[in-house]
Amino acid sequence: MEIVTEDVWLAVFSVLENMIMIFGIFCVPIAKHKRYFLFGLGLFLGLCLGTIWLGDKKFAILSMRICMIPVIILLWTSGKIIRRFAIYICSTMYLHMPYLCINLVCSGISGKSMNDLNGYVVYKIIRGILTCIIIGLLAYRLRKISGYKELINNLQTKYFLVGGVCSLAASVVQHFIEEASLVTYYDMELVICIIICMVIVSTMFYALGVGFVVMDLLRQKYKAESSLKDEYLQITREYVRVVRRNARETRKMRHDLQAHISSLRHYMEKKEYRKAESYLSAIQDHMTQTICKTVSVNHEIVDAVLLEAQSRGEPYQIQWKIEGILPSALSIGDFELCTIFSNLLSNSIEACERLPQSQRQIHLEIRQLENNLVIELANPVRDRIDLERLGSVTTKEDEKNHGFGISNIRTMVEKNHGRLFFEEQEGIFLAKILFLM
Repeated sequence: MEIVTEDVWLAVFSVLENMIMIFGIFCVPIAKHKRYFLFGLGLFLGLCLGTIWLGDKKFAILSMRICMIPVIILLWTSGKIIRRFAIYICSTMYLHMPYLCINLVCSGISGKSMNDLNGYVVYKIIRGILTCIIIGLLAYRLRKISGYKELINNLQTKYFLVGGVCSLAASVVQHFIEEASLVTYYDMELVICIIICMVIVSTMFYALGVGFVVMDLLRQKYKAESSLKDEYLQITREYVRVVRRNARETRKMRHDLQAHISSLRHYMEKKEYRKAESYLSAIQDHMTQTICKTVSVNHEIVDAVLLEAQSRGEPYQIQWKIEGILPSALSIGDFELCTIFSNLLSNSIEACERLPQSQRQIHLEIRQLENNLVIELANPVRDRIDLERLGSVTTKEDEKNHGFGISNIRTMVEKNHGRLFFEEQEGIFLAKILFLM
């Protein structure tokens, strides 16, 4: 009976610990369909009943637990199956870390070896409860960190596989050292040295998985920032080129202005009003064709981004409405402003591309409200937007190189102590940014 109780508790805590790891620390969303949850609940009850029915058949119980627990977790979560399975493997492997800490503390308090402690059913139950509490508190603290959920959701599947491999290596080393320590258990000084080495080596392997992810993310961030700086430099160069061309065309028009006035006066004196009107229309058409229309919001970098966005939206005949200006004394850096406006406008243009021509419009409003700078960008959308998952998913086929726009905006806004809000009402998507002046 004790063996059966032990196996049932192991099954219960295996599911519970993985649930807390996956839902809490790895931020995997819960399945939306109730039938999946009920089916998973049925499998979980079947696992417990099967464990009781099999009794002392350890191999059969272990096989059933290995096969059924991943299926239960997959039924209770949503997202890509491969990604969820990789997260499950990673979470299972990283659970050995709190196990190791609890084993060491309890071994030091009781004076018994870790292998002896693992032979008690009560100890395994206590360890399961402590593990759930530890990872639950850790998940609570991590999810309080701003941007943590977006960071985890944007991680590629390969990172979880690497973390799983590193933690598996730590578990193998830990198990090997534990087995080796049994031979020399009565030499306490040697046992202590072995345990210390085990902790150091295991921690290094666990940290290696996390360190690989951090270093690779920093590499990607540096690469992305370098690419953005090159892109923004090109936007600035294009803006300068357009401004110079407009200045040149304006000088030409000014040079010919006296001749145009003389021609108009000639038509007016002869009362040839239709010819005068036609001549004025020709002048206006010439100015429209030769002088590129620019909008100024009192910031050259943002003006350049707006010009580039309007040029990109010309093939789709997007209607633009831009109101307000940025204050002269602004503590936000050029790179941050360029990143914010470039990504906001790009998302709006892409949303307008999917709409009928009559609905393609973008409204940018910049205003000061008391001590706050408010930036609002509104555009129609074709489909409803999941605001909770905004920034963690992308509708583009190339998911590896896309889906970072909202994340980049949020990073730059939070870096400058601002706040970012998203709303959707009656088919209009609104992005609102609030900076304290």
